[in-house]
Amino acid sequence: MKKIIIMGAGGHGQVVADALLQMQGAEPVAFLDENPDVVGTEVMDIPVPGGNSAINEVEHDGIVIALGSNSLRKKIFNELCSAGENLFTVIHPSAVIAPNVKIGSGCMILAGAVINTGAEIKDNTIINTNATVEHHNIIGPHAHIAPGSTLGGQVEVGEESMVGIGSTVLPRLKIGKQAMLGGGSTAIKDVEDGMTVVGVPAIPLKKQ
Repeated sequence: MKKIIIMGAGGHGQVVADALLQMQGAEPVAFLDENPDVVGTEVMDIPVPGGNSAINEVEHDGIVIALGSNSLRKKIFNELCSAGENLFTVIHPSAVIAPNVKIGSGCMILAGAVINTGAEIKDNTIINTNATVEHHNIIGPHAHIAPGSTLGGQVEVGEESMVGIGSTVLPRLKIGKQAMLGGGSTAIKDVEDGMTVVGVPAIPLKKQ
């Protein structure tokens, strides 16, 4: 049984813990969280011994970074890789994943997610609850495909990008690096690097 540390004891961390508890061959042994209000307590009957600096106090075989911020998750991922840590990929047993899908290290594939043939999910990416990643998608590292979102075939999502809750990306489109598609939006054309788009069809968000 692999002993897994979860970084982040908030809502997303608890969803990841639930997925781990339902997997075979792995168990969550501790949360690490920078919030002093939870340090020294238990969340879901799992101890929270300290913040990230407490990593060496917990015997473990792997770590999953259960934080919603793509940029922070990337930073911690790179630090842990440099330290020689094993970044563990969590896959909820209800997820449907084609046999030839490639999944990187430290990913979180959560309940009801569907990932179809030929897709590639790169390191440290979240495919959240009931998200659909269609055939031959390429999802860049440190990205987040939010709950209930749908990506058509041959979509590319760039590094650190966010596809919001319940949103849709039409086939063969490219979502650039550090881009965001707002919740409930529909992308009908490519989204440039760093761009936030919202609405149906999705258009760039006007700055106030």
